[in-house]
Amino acid sequence: MSLGVLLPIAALMGLLIGSFLTVVAERVPQGGSVVAPPSRCGNCGLRLGPLDLFPVVSWLALRGRCRQCKTKIGIEPLVLELATATLFVIFALKFRDDAVLAAFCILAATLVVQSWIDLNTQTLPRPITLWGTGLGAIVLAVAALVNGEPERIWMAALGAGIALALIGGIYWGSSLYYGSPQGMGWGDVVLSPLLGMYLGYLNPGIVAPGMFFGFVLGAVVGIGAMIGGKAGKQTALPFGPFLALGTVIAVFIGQHFVDLVLAR
Repeated sequence: MSLGVLLPIAALMGLLIGSFLTVVAERVPQGGSVVAPPSRCGNCGLRLGPLDLFPVVSWLALRGRCRQCKTKIGIEPLVLELATATLFVIFALKFRDDAVLAAFCILAATLVVQSWIDLNTQTLPRPITLWGTGLGAIVLAVAALVNGEPERIWMAALGAGIALALIGGIYWGSSLYYGSPQGMGWGDVVLSPLLGMYLGYLNPGIVAPGMFFGFVLGAVVGIGAMIGGKAGKQTALPFGPFLALGTVIAVFIGQHFVDLVLAR
């Protein structure tokens, strides 16, 4: 499939899935169902239809307000839709029509919604992580078999184990040393096998760099926030988004980073 066909499809699918992720981000942290009840305006109860839910276009046409009561609905739908579509497109650019593209789209959707939730609630709901891990594992395995590379199944499993050992080790080590985990929560530990699984599928050697990128990004943002007076030494920053971004970066430059470090 040519990029001229693949990229618009990836963008459209990203927008549609991003629209669904708006429901996930709103309901899952509260323990609600993503299936029922149908989407409604939280202020006037208007049941939302196609005119209200068409990705990006509806938000822009309605200027981010309810069609009936004109209450502001916030930028969440726009951010989730555009972020998901962007990741779908950049993964499509990397993997083209490789069977593994579908798996990395699952990764993209999981990272987008978990990052948004973590930024707003400082939690990483376990059901989302587990669904992303389970579906991702199945599609990665299918892609490995379709591509005639069954060895990538154990590579993905190894990557998951490496990431869990790294993040889990830091979590438990800091808990023992400081009396409580520093800078991360249990949700980050549960998320780590998902990240490692995908990086391991590509190459288990880039799992550690992916986690390292996440820590560097978190440190840079944390220091910047302190310098800007928006955070103190005791301010808790959500770590999930940094792990997510570090993983995405590693997908694209992880191998180059390893080669540079090893002077290959």
